[in-house]
Amino acid sequence: MTRPVGFSVLLFLAVFLLVVSSVKTACSASSNGYLNAIYEEWEISEDETMGVVGLSLYHNFSDFFSLGVGSWMAVKGERGGFITLGVDGNLCLPITERIAFESGVFIGAGGGRGGYTLSGGGLMLRPHAQLTYDTGSLGRLSAGISYVRFPNGGSIESTQPYISLSLPFYTSMENGWTDDHPDAMAQKRDSSSRSNSFAAVVRDLHAASGAETLNGAAQRDFTLLGIEWRSYLNDSWYAKLETEGAAGGNSRGYMQILLGGGAQIPVAGNLFVNADASVGGGGGGNVDTGGGLLLDASAGIGYYLTSGLFTGLSGAYVTAPDGSFEATSLALKLGYRSGGSPANDEKGIGGHSEKPSNMRLRLVNQIYFKASDLWRTHQADMNVENIGIQVDGFLDRNWYLTGQGLAAYGGDAGAYMTGLLGLGVRKNIVDKAFVNAEGLFGAAGGGGLATGGGLVWQGNVGLGYDLHPSLSALATVGRIDAFDGDFKADVFGLSLAYNFNSFLLH
Repeated sequence: MTRPVGFSVLLFLAVFLLVVSSVKTACSASSNGYLNAIYEEWEISEDETMGVVGLSLYHNFSDFFSLGVGSWMAVKGERGGFITLGVDGNLCLPITERIAFESGVFIGAGGGRGGYTLSGGGLMLRPHAQLTYDTGSLGRLSAGISYVRFPNGGSIESTQPYISLSLPFYTSMENGWTDDHPDAMAQKRDSSSRSNSFAAVVRDLHAASGAETLNGAAQRDFTLLGIEWRSYLNDSWYAKLETEGAAGGNSRGYMQILLGGGAQIPVAGNLFVNADASVGGGGGGNVDTGGGLLLDASAGIGYYLTSGLFTGLSGAYVTAPDGSFEATSLALKLGYRSGGSPANDEKGIGGHSEKPSNMRLRLVNQIYFKASDLWRTHQADMNVENIGIQVDGFLDRNWYLTGQGLAAYGGDAGAYMTGLLGLGVRKNIVDKAFVNAEGLFGAAGGGGLATGGGLVWQGNVGLGYDLHPSLSALATVGRIDAFDGDFKADVFGLSLAYNFNSFLLH
């Protein structure tokens, strides 16, 4: 009797999974996460291409499946400031011990430097397929083919080859939250977990005398607001990711994302100095960054106010090699470092901690509804739909610090983006239901939304439900307003949250 084809396929898959799960393969995770960098070139018209870099941070949910958050940014061509944000899923199938086939899809939103013509409403889809070679100490090298489309009215539709490099990222994470026995999780902590720090950054940019806007006028000074994340390779050396948006001046809509590394050296007591260099992409707000490539070098001084809480002051030089933009800057930082080994002396200055933190990562959809007749410069009667990521770090069982990044995908507002920081509270009310409230402020601009200098505030209240110890759903209503512009909108939001435990705060 001939077995059905479906039975044969299931039998093959069962044997395949049994074999690959019992041996080390190219998909076997050596860490619980990885940082991925990709370069490819999109054809955006018959006579124009745009070189873009993709940066994503993934969490391995198994040896074969990972999910991450990421961004794409223009670095070559004539579209500096074209940036998107979104989520990225990846499936890995081993071929040999070092070679694997991988496939996945990026779903996000954004735009810029070309506005509605290029990105339409802003929605971006990017499926991909690649072959990956695990080099071991040098990370995983990949080559593949991707297809990019902006289906919500955008003109970009392109198929292209790409290359990528993935490096392991170490942090201790557990599904769900720990309430009563944090020491139990501390004992499970992976010895390879590294110290990390997060800081809020306010940066004043002072444009060089030769810097011009895209219109040929002299570039004026402006202010950036954002965050900086560092992962320490040892007690001194670190890798960093910094993202900021315009929140003051006449360059609303400007955004930059920088990736780099540097060193932090103790001087005396709680005092330390640091220096680093970064490369990335940025533009928008009529700032002439050419193709979008940015180079940044900074040096500063800092002081630990407590064992983990620190403040810092740094000076930097940033330039766009392919544009006229050039500036010096002065930045003020307030942040927290935890995990790993002490970064200073026997007092443990540097945030050494063996206490885990409750964290929440939210995939967020927010819809803006008109609350002012002048809230947009075009399509004023259309709602604006946004997608993005929100990260919450809990200070205790209820209170949390929060940061979010959103980009428009609907409402003819392609290129609108916002990055906000704030404080929130989550309180259980009955069984698995909870209430949530938060206040945030930060930068927003682009897409024809009248955000003035770019500084906005947002307040949200909502109801949530725990579907699982590590998964929650949340509905919110709120308001977002510009401090010095006509932008005002009522906000309705839906989010799906992944609740986990990590050594990032405390």
